[in-house]
Amino acid sequence: MKRKLKLGLLGNGIGKTQSKKLHELIGKLYDLDTSYELMDLANKENANIEEELNRCKKEGFDGVNVTHPYKVNAFKCVKTMEGFPKGLTSVNTVLFKDELIADNTDYLGFCEAYRKRFNEQNPGKVLMLGAGGVGLAIAYGLCSLNVEELIVHDMNEQLATSLVEDLKNAGFNARLIKSSVEEEMKSVDGLINATPIGMFQYPGNPYPKEGFGGQKWAFDAVYTPVNTQFLQTCEENNIITISGFKLFLYQGIEAFKRFSGIDIDSDKIEEEFLKEYPLEK
Repeated sequence: MKRKLKLGLLGNGIGKTQSKKLHELIGKLYDLDTSYELMDLANKENANIEEELNRCKKEGFDGVNVTHPYKVNAFKCVKTMEGFPKGLTSVNTVLFKDELIADNTDYLGFCEAYRKRFNEQNPGKVLMLGAGGVGLAIAYGLCSLNVEELIVHDMNEQLATSLVEDLKNAGFNARLIKSSVEEEMKSVDGLINATPIGMFQYPGNPYPKEGFGGQKWAFDAVYTPVNTQFLQTCEENNIITISGFKLFLYQGIEAFKRFSGIDIDSDKIEEEFLKEYPLEK
């Protein structure tokens, strides 16, 4: 009899996510009876992530992923796993044991996506827009990759200031933007979009077109659609890109490892996923 895994995703506006396909495919490939339920909280008045997590636990879920905009609040009501980065205050993967145990596989997924593309190359000086849940994870990923300097901007100044202060307290070189985004773009090696801008429900490009050119690489956390306006503009300016699909893939594989306790061949999963679900350009 196959071992069963009951999994799910909590977030807002998650109708187009590929997470269900990914987790159920991994389960199938590793002979696990896996279900993955999408639980969109966008229309739920005063949704409380702690209440939702406890509900899932009572309903017999083995674990769930948490996405925008609940990652930071979820951190406040869980116990983090051993090895969790000091200073990181967001989670995206929660296991239901005697207590709520959580990890951040966005952090691990970003590092894997970067290394697969650039090996040991230093990220250099990086400008990141977005200091929310996924931005937090990417920031700590960049620090583990020995980023030279991380410049952060968010429309919510308090979020950006808090992230920069936490990074500096942890011994990393980080600061807020000093001038305009366009001006800061001219002096960096890497550009990162950690905002929701570019998603199907939030179309657009978070960076001004006038600032592109001269950067070496770029990463977009958005993966629905895969080929965002931001990445298109980067490619038009000969900037090497990493799509959000890679973060989606590797964070999902790392999450499934925690849900199931088994090791996963990431190259095999990527090959099988793209064979089953070719990316829409």
